[in-house]
Amino acid sequence: MYCSKKQMYRIDRKKEGMTAAIFGLWRNWAIAVGLLTVLTVCAPLIPRQWVAPLNILFYLALQWMHMVLRKRDVPSCSRLIQEVSTVMLVTALFVVALYFFVRGEGFYELNGQPFVSDTPVLVILVTSPVASIVTLAFLLNRREPAVCKRCKLRYGNVIEHGFIGGLFRREWRYQTGLLFALSTLLTVVDWGYYFAHYVNTNLNRADLFFFIWMPLTMYVLSLIYLGCRYYYLWVYYCQNEEEGYARRAAFTTLRYLIIHGDKLFINMVDTGLKFNNGAKVKRFDTPAVVRTDYHKRENIHTAIRLFTETTGIADAEVRLAYSSPDEITYENMFHYFAFLPDSEEVADSKIEGEWFTWGNLRQMASQHLLSTDLVSELNRIYEVAMAWKTYDHRGKRLYSIKHYKPTFRLRDIKNWDVNYDDHHWLTVARDNQDNFWYPLKRLFNKKMRVRG
Repeated sequence: MYCSKKQMYRIDRKKEGMTAAIFGLWRNWAIAVGLLTVLTVCAPLIPRQWVAPLNILFYLALQWMHMVLRKRDVPSCSRLIQEVSTVMLVTALFVVALYFFVRGEGFYELNGQPFVSDTPVLVILVTSPVASIVTLAFLLNRREPAVCKRCKLRYGNVIEHGFIGGLFRREWRYQTGLLFALSTLLTVVDWGYYFAHYVNTNLNRADLFFFIWMPLTMYVLSLIYLGCRYYYLWVYYCQNEEEGYARRAAFTTLRYLIIHGDKLFINMVDTGLKFNNGAKVKRFDTPAVVRTDYHKRENIHTAIRLFTETTGIADAEVRLAYSSPDEITYENMFHYFAFLPDSEEVADSKIEGEWFTWGNLRQMASQHLLSTDLVSELNRIYEVAMAWKTYDHRGKRLYSIKHYKPTFRLRDIKNWDVNYDDHHWLTVARDNQDNFWYPLKRLFNKKMRVRG
């Protein structure tokens, strides 16, 4: 198949971005779990007073790694890094408490043996159960963590709707499940050996095997296993010349939110997914969705023309809401408002659907009746609008009433002068004067600006 120079350039760029994203998953596991493994291996072999500083050092290293990855052009999933950071933080608190509060005579270990100052610190007995609990909590938690929200804020459509975002969500769950299984196995085996055979006088060969060599071996085997997994994923998506994802045609999606008064026009559509029984998954979404050849920038005249051709409505006021750029996989998205002067115009149009109020939409979203694209759009518009109406650009309240929330009405969107493309308002929505940590964050940001 013949490809133009522009197409070949996009294919090469897509391969580069996808390669970095896929193998970045392996790198994050290697570093995060590797530092946790090094901590568990070194702790019994070094003086007790150095265990906590080493733990804190590794925690800060992971946070620095997260900051570096967040600034890169190619997205990288840092959710596992935050999980391991949580494990290290809990472990550090335990080690500090052990050093300061369990001193002198009269203390005994859980297996009944007297605790002495020369007793090795078996950190594996803490990290493995803590890792099991933390990973299980992350797997069961249905709420999106802050690290994912910041990632969507940084990369937009690449994470929210694109291939890489789906890859990250799937592989995060896989890696977290793997870490849960390994940590649970270590918890059962090491704690069983601790109660049955461990003597705290020294570390014999059996102790070294269970507390040092076993977690180290499991880590090395996990590196090999995940390395093979991501190599085959890379071959499938990037090296497949016939059906590889990298060779898929680039496209741009235009989505229009049709509004009249306090109501939004939506319709039940096919999502392209299927239930386990084979039935199609349908959700409510805007009926005005257009997919065209890829273009990097928005053209309002083209957007108006495509809306008219798709819906048959000629007198709508079409306005750009915000854009979701994607220079990695070249599948960007533009989001528009389409304000109708009369709700009856849809009756003689090319589209079908019903009018719903904001209250109806929120209830439908809670029942998972709306498409993911529509939910993300409504959340984006709501968060930006409420932040703009409640706080100034620094996050201070515009009104002296604490926790005051202004009203949000669909009919007011047409008259609001707010830039939904300004990511700063999404930051203000989370970091504002009503946030408990706002003074400390403001002081930290001020110090960083001064140093900069």
